[in-house]
Amino acid sequence: MLGNNDVTQKVSFPERGDAGRASVAANFVSTLFSPALTVFYGVILCSSSVDHPSMFLWTFYFMLLFVLPPTAYILYLMRRGEVADFHMSVRGERVRPLCVVFLYTLFAMLLYRFSGGPDALVMMGFSGLVALGFVTLISLYWKVSGHCAAMGGLSAVAFGYHDSLVLVLLSLAFLVAWSRIRLGRHTPLQTLAGFSLGAAIFGLLVF
Repeated sequence: MLGNNDVTQKVSFPERGDAGRASVAANFVSTLFSPALTVFYGVILCSSSVDHPSMFLWTFYFMLLFVLPPTAYILYLMRRGEVADFHMSVRGERVRPLCVVFLYTLFAMLLYRFSGGPDALVMMGFSGLVALGFVTLISLYWKVSGHCAAMGGLSAVAFGYHDSLVLVLLSLAFLVAWSRIRLGRHTPLQTLAGFSLGAAIFGLLVF
């Protein structure tokens, strides 16, 4: 098992003969529910329940502003070799990129708010900013699961807007936690802490 705080293994799709089906499945789940994609799922859940003029355009603007630039930035760091993988598995490599993304997200949230964005999506952006701030601070000393934090936030959004999906989201959150543990990226405690952090922040701020 790799160390809890300094995981150097890269996230990649292993060959079936080398790692087995479980690791292939864990990699697939981690990719499908990466924090950036989970934000996308949450915004879709939120926007589909809010009655607002031009909601489709505001949703598209949210994605363009909050999701694409941070994703492109992390891919750029990967290309330069400054982070081991897209999920920033090495704790020591996380702090600087997370600080940059935090400052950018603050700018994006203010721009979105003063552009007249719907209150529900503004609060989504603000909640994400707060969660990102906590993950960044924790990363100075410990390693919490960003995947599970995002799933906690998504579960809270589902509870507020589509309560019929809560059990589905909780099951998916458990699956994501399993994938992070299976890949050696986090301990069970780190996944639980991440989920609890995301659920608490989004539950308190969005609703």
